[in-house]
Parts: sequence; structure tokens; C-alpha cells
Amino acid sequence: MDKAQGRLRNYIKVFSLLFAFVVCGYTNGQWDFGGGSTDTAKEAGFGDSSSVSKKVAYTRFVPPYDSMREIIFYEGVVENEECDMCTSDSLYWRAKRFLNKKYGKSVFKKMLIEDKQAHHLTVVVQIPMVIVNGRYSKSAKGMLEYKFVIRFQDSRFKYQFGNFVHLQSGEGLVGNPTKTYHEYYMRVKRGYEATDKFLLAADREVKDMVASISYALRAPYKPEEDDW
Repeated sequence: MDKAQGRLRNYIKVFSLLFAFVVCGYTNGQWDFGGGSTDTAKEAGFGDSSSVSKKVAYTRFVPPYDSMREIIFYEGVVENEECDMCTSDSLYWRAKRFLNKKYGKSVFKKMLIEDKQAHHLTVVVQIPMVIVNGRYSKSAKGMLEYKFVIRFQDSRFKYQFGNFVHLQSGEGLVGNPTKTYHEYYMRVKRGYEATDKFLLAADREVKDMVASISYALRAPYKPEEDDW
């Protein structure tokens, strides 16, 4: 009887040691493997804000603004002091020829609202409003209207752009056309990621126009019969 009880006590001791060994090994493997705690959820990218990709914050486009007149307004001067033939009269005729070719003579004649020879041209332009939706996507959303003034002096000209308006036809058969000034788009508090596209379309138009007319006015002027 004593031998049976002794063997039972031995079995219990062995079982207890094995149980303690297994439990300790499991615990160390889960929480202290390799000398430090490991959170497998964080390793997988869950619960760790630093590992989760965040949406880049959108930065609004801010066009140049004339606070005195409270309008979006682009202005600048292009000089070419090395041009011996760049008199104000010559620059005027070169600009007029460029705009005639760009828009067509009959269309440009309707757009031209002020014309003072060798001094300035004032034009109201209407072109399709082309917005960029992505790297490879563009679409037309109504028309873009703006006023463009170019003033001439010897060896330099001054450009001014303003009165930007977004024109859209009404929806349906009885929809009224809409006319939205770009100053409204600049001030909206919500949805500006969409309306900024219209401001950016106007900004691209201004920069393209300045680059194109600057290039055209560098070329030597040769009068043609229909210039006069």
C-alpha cells in the first residue's frame, strides 16, 4: 500500500513539473520571445497608426488676387531690351497678327472691344472650360470667359487678365444658363477640390497665353497687306 502511494506521489510530481514546463514555455514564446514583447497585431499593420497609409491632405489652389478691387487678377511685364526692332508699334502689330491667327479674324474681331494702335488691345475671350480630372483624364465643363489686356511700350509689353467667368448651359429643356464668377469658387468652404479645377483651368490658360504671345512677339515683324 505504501509503495502504491509512493508511486502515485511520484506520478503527481512528474505531471506537475511537465505541466509547469509546458505553461512557462508557452508564456515565454508568446510574450517574451527574443528578449522583448511582441504584438503580432501591430506587426501585421493593425492598431498601429504609423503603419497605416494616410490620405495626403489636399492643399487648395490660391490664384493671384487683387484685394483692392476684390477680383482674381494676373499681371506682368515682359521685356526684351536687346530687340532693336521692338518698338511699341511693331509689338502691337505682331500681337494683333498672333491673335488673328489664334482665333481666326472674324472671331477675333468680335472678341476685340478696345483697339488703340501701338498702345493697347483689350479682348474678351471665350474658350471651352477644360478641367483635368487626373493624370490622363480631361473633360469640358461649359465655357471659360475672361478679359485680356495687352499694353505696348518700346521693347516691352504688359499683360493683364481678369473677369474670369464660368459659363454653363442649363440642364434639361428649360434649364437656365449659369454664370459663375471665379471669385465665388475661390471663397467656397466646402467641395473646393472640385471647384479648384475651374480655377486651375483658368491659371493654365493664362500661363499658356503669356508663353505663346511672348514667343510670338520676339519674332521680327514683317508687315502684310491685310495688317493695315
